Amino acid sequence: MQLVRYADTELQTRGINHRVGTFRYKDLGEGEPGTPGNFFLRLVWSQTDFFSPRHLHNFDQVRVQIQGEFDFATDGVMKPGAVAYFPEGTPYGPQTSQDETIQLVLQIGGPSGAGYMSEVQRVAAVDALAKVGRFSEGRYFAPGDTGSTGMDSLQAAWEYAQGRKMVYPPQRFQKPVLMNPEALAWQAGCRGIERRQVWDFGGQTVAVAQYRLAAASTLELEGPLSCFVEQGAGQVQAGGATGQHKTFEPFDVVHLKEGETVTLKPQEPAKLLVFAHPVFETSP
Repeated sequence: MQLVRYADTELQTRGINHRVGTFRYKDLGEGEPGTPGNFFLRLVWSQTDFFSPRHLHNFDQVRVQIQGEFDFATDGVMKPGAVAYFPEGTPYGPQTSQDETIQLVLQIGGPSGAGYMSEVQRVAAVDALAKVGRFSEGRYFAPGDTGSTGMDSLQAAWEYAQGRKMVYPPQRFQKPVLMNPEALAWQAGCRGIERRQVWDFGGQTVAVAQYRLAAASTLELEGPLSCFVEQGAGQVQAGGATGQHKTFEPFDVVHLKEGETVTLKPQEPAKLLVFAHPVFETSP
């Protein structure tokens, strides 16, 4: 078990930005670089100058709107409380905002098995590319490139880091999926626990569920997953009765690898957002 404490995490400002606009963030956990299930979780503060052109990924992405609104043009608008799925291979955007926003963003390997480039690789690639070319309006222009539309900046960083051309996965979804979980009914479970499934598309994709816990209730979770505390505080215990005890507070995150378990015991009413990670088969 890994517990990332929001209060102990540094608020940073992005330096060279492959997108457009002011960008502050707290990093809330990452997976194992180089694996199909690698992930990166970040809480992001954006200003009204943010802009990202229409583009697509070779990984899956989940966005949770906490404050303000993000406009994705014909794909819809994310308002506070919205949870959205941006599947690999599906174009979306352009993305703009007229508000100061806060979003929780999970980027994770999808069913293609392409994985997710580590943040260390992304930063190094963007810094290196900026020294020879230029980033403009979310796209990258190589040295001497003045007559084309350039390349999506994240694709350019990926190709630099990997040393090969990116091949995008087949498009499984026509559009991203923007959900309003408040329209979903809560399902009662064990004493003091309610759950609602936001989505589960199967096929080695990240699934999302919410839990609502009464004070003094007990919830057991098994990985691989990431659990974001939306509201409430309490104790989290790793493994069995002899496992390590820690406390959790709002915006803390519990990360579990496959086979790891935890027990959460809120001291006050709590609300959790759980990202169930895809499981990829490994060679014998």
